[in-house]
Amino acid sequence: MRLLLLFALFTCSLTLVLSIYPGLLNGFVVFVAIALLWLILIGWVAISTLQAWRNQSSMRPVIAIALMLAISYGLLKFYVPRRVAFAFSRPAFEQWLAAHPEKPPEGRELNSKLGIYQVEDYFAGDGDDHYFRTYHHGDGLGPDTVSYGFAYQPNLKQSPLGAAGYKLHPLEGKWSWFIASNDW
Repeated sequence: MRLLLLFALFTCSLTLVLSIYPGLLNGFVVFVAIALLWLILIGWVAISTLQAWRNQSSMRPVIAIALMLAISYGLLKFYVPRRVAFAFSRPAFEQWLAAHPEKPPEGRELNSKLGIYQVEDYFAGDGDDHYFRTYHHGDGLGPDTVSYGFAYQPNLKQSPLGAAGYKLHPLEGKWSWFIASNDW
């Protein structure tokens, strides 16, 4: 049961740490690896629960694991790790915006570290919206790209990275994290 507890702790911790980076858990290889870990964990917990129930042994480890899973789910559901990580990194994003007021029409390759995030590109919209892409991957078999990152004063309807599947998730103040696809 101790090994199961350690495996649960490892799986939950790894998932929470990776959730800090927008889109990373959505990448195929990472998604498959994390999904496999979670399937093993859930199966193992189910088998251990049945064994503990049959043997009338202590259910404390199973309850501890169930609580760990529930807390991890709640933290992931409300993006708590990402919110905390971005709160520490936000000053770096704001300093970069203050130092670079120009808005290049086609975006700008950054490949810079802002806080804990490696930012690939910067894009500005038609208004006061600013987008920092931190991760992207192919969208299926076609040439389309799904982008993830952080936005300051984002446009609610579209982004310069595409409007398909465009979703904003508020963080704090005028900041959000986004998902956008260029599959127009």
